[in-house]
Amino acid sequence: MSENKKIKVLLVEDEPFWQENISKHLEGETNNIKVVKVAGCKEEALEVVKENFEIDVVLMDINLTRANLDGIEIIEILSHQGIKVIALTAIEDEEVIIKSFESGAINYINKSSIFDIITAIQEAVQDKTRIHSDAAPALISKIKEDKKIQVLTSSEREIYKLQKKGYCRKKIAETLFKSVETVKKQMQSIKRKLDT
Repeated sequence: MSENKKIKVLLVEDEPFWQENISKHLEGETNNIKVVKVAGCKEEALEVVKENFEIDVVLMDINLTRANLDGIEIIEILSHQGIKVIALTAIEDEEVIIKSFESGAINYINKSSIFDIITAIQEAVQDKTRIHSDAAPALISKIKEDKKIQVLTSSEREIYKLQKKGYCRKKIAETLFKSVETVKKQMQSIKRKLDT
């Protein structure tokens, strides 16, 4: 990208406070970023992308219009089209962070880290993305977790993951179409193998 060409950004955010503050910050602190459009919902975001092929980076709020993580769904759609998406959110939940990356986000930044957004955008267009410190602990934890559960069978892993989500034995059995007794035995095996 040439030095005088502006980086075109689409901000997908439903709260007026953040729409205004993030847009002002991006354009006020640098002369090479332009917020092309602010979209307030999923449908509007997809429409803008369809009409504007020159968007370089999308800043994506995870929870749009109070819908349950619909931003992750859009990340998946856009990343399949080769569009660079940075997840921008107030959510600090490890599972949501992991899900964002698995869906194709190239970075994950908490809205309170507003001063780091410019660097993340500039690095994204140069293909030099460094994982932001808001996301790094979750990714490290996931890598350690994956390594730890390698000793489990695939069936035990399914149970382990549901257990971590807070599912009780009965709910796990229903979800995986197993008997409660089978789940109980496998949970004991998991406990032994992981020494927990």
